[in-house]
Amino acid sequence: MRPPRAIAKAGVTFDVTDRAEDRTFWDFYETDAWEPDTVAVFSRWLRPSTRYVDLGAWIGPTVLLAAPSVSRVVCVEPDPLAFAALTENLDLNPEAAAKTLAVPAAIGPRDGRAVLTSPGSGGDSNSSVARPGDAGSRWEIEQLSFSTLLSRAELDTADFLKVDIEGAEYELVPAIRSTLTSEWPTLYIAFHPNLLVDKRSLSARLSSSLRALQKNRRLLRALLPYRHHYVYDAATESFRDIRRWNRLRALLPLPMRASFLIGSCVFTNQPL
Repeated sequence: MRPPRAIAKAGVTFDVTDRAEDRTFWDFYETDAWEPDTVAVFSRWLRPSTRYVDLGAWIGPTVLLAAPSVSRVVCVEPDPLAFAALTENLDLNPEAAAKTLAVPAAIGPRDGRAVLTSPGSGGDSNSSVARPGDAGSRWEIEQLSFSTLLSRAELDTADFLKVDIEGAEYELVPAIRSTLTSEWPTLYIAFHPNLLVDKRSLSARLSSSLRALQKNRRLLRALLPYRHHYVYDAATESFRDIRRWNRLRALLPLPMRASFLIGSCVFTNQPL
């Protein structure tokens, strides 16, 4: 067995298992090109008192980056191969592991079961809810609602919630918002509108695109109560508030691509 690999990122160091299939990713992760928005968001919003929830933890790049800066970590990963790698990586970092609950489940609007798919044999970062015609691996796993996840972690709320769940955000986020009252966590969401479109035929593309617009509008309306919607501009290394533009997306019939928020965005009531 190869010794662990030491990783350095944004002033944080941790160890990971030196698996051949992950080396290219970790090489990229250690460069400035890997998600400068995530690095900037964590630096700005994570604090020693933060209760951090990571939905879509994969093998741990965001979990291990966030853990030294926060008080508690709860993470969810539905891919069994990725979850095994996640737990191995946590085991190599006892301080992070001591404050982390890792849950092998999908996250969704309600408790139940979910059928997921991956383009390959699993273990990659592209697991998503299975759709008709999807090729690759398929598996069934427990699905938890956000409130059930918090209960399992013995938390009454979260302070910061990272969501990167390959298109399932359009069903999950409105469900989360409906359960929140006065304590709204800061949300950091990666949007995947392309995964809502069924490209198998012209008719399927048209009908799924209409459904995608409806889901997108419902999601954005759920997020409008947040006072600030920040996107990170890597060129200027600064955040820009696009709440006004998101209001237009939610309220007006904009052209197809312009209707969708693409990329990552922070929703918060905390001004910069």
